[in-house]
Amino acid sequence: MSSIKRALGKLNQRKLKVFLLFLLCSFLAWAISKLSEVYESRANFRIVHQNIPDSLLLNRNSSRLLTAKIKASGFQFLGYSLSPKSIVLDLGGVLEQEGEYFLTANTVKNQMERQLPNSVSLIELDAPIFYTDLYRVDFKHVPVLPKISLQLAQNHLLKGPLKVNPDSIRIRGPKKFISKVKEISTVPFELNEVSANFSRELALESLDSLGNIVIDTKKVTVSGEVVRFSEKEFVIGIKTRHVPEGFRLRTFPDHITIVCKAGIEQLKDLKTTDFEVFVDYDALVDKKYLFIELEKKPDDVFSVRLLQNRVEFVLEKI
Repeated sequence: MSSIKRALGKLNQRKLKVFLLFLLCSFLAWAISKLSEVYESRANFRIVHQNIPDSLLLNRNSSRLLTAKIKASGFQFLGYSLSPKSIVLDLGGVLEQEGEYFLTANTVKNQMERQLPNSVSLIELDAPIFYTDLYRVDFKHVPVLPKISLQLAQNHLLKGPLKVNPDSIRIRGPKKFISKVKEISTVPFELNEVSANFSRELALESLDSLGNIVIDTKKVTVSGEVVRFSEKEFVIGIKTRHVPEGFRLRTFPDHITIVCKAGIEQLKDLKTTDFEVFVDYDALVDKKYLFIELEKKPDDVFSVRLLQNRVEFVLEKI
């Protein structure tokens, strides 16, 4: 008897499974049939703005959704509900009235119809005017400050300042915000043991903390010329200035040694005549000494050091 009950139980379970399978298949067939039908309803579209005039800026917190009534299949409505389709709106022809910027419904409709698939028909928009969250902005150029930590290899120097390209960039935003910006820095960057010329593309630091500001350029190139240097001594005769008429000014010594630091190749071409030093009797502050000043040196040497900065003198009547 118990075996009969078990057999009936298994039979009933099998029938239940078959019934559920047919029910599922029927539901799927019904769902596919319904989703294949065409409906009229509203759907949301994600807006992507382009061609915004330079004098205007879009509020970063503005709505990016547009609702429209369309005619489409159930499958398409299901897809739009899961992931709204993106619609590109060209704002190059935006209109303005009393400080508000908008596109007419016909303009938006024409742009949307060019982007929707042929199987989807646009019936109407929810409003006759599509307002955009644009506002007028000012702009100005600010210098770029390279934020580079540079450690040069031994006996190497940076020839001239770092070069930044572009060395200034344009920022746009409300006047009260951009007036606070005096310069913009690159992101920090570190170079160690540098012994050759270098060039790096660096991003600019964000200005988000200052308000709704747009930076037209996102990256700049920072470069530098690195040369190996050495030192060379030159013995230079001391010239005199503003000697009283009828007198001769003699200095002791009448020559001094200077040390020039420059690139190795450049040092080979330097001559004593490339340098001049002098003492000025009108600048006398001590009856015993005159201070030496450097008057002439090549423009592109790194440094010139006088091994002594004063000399004794005698003023002799001629």
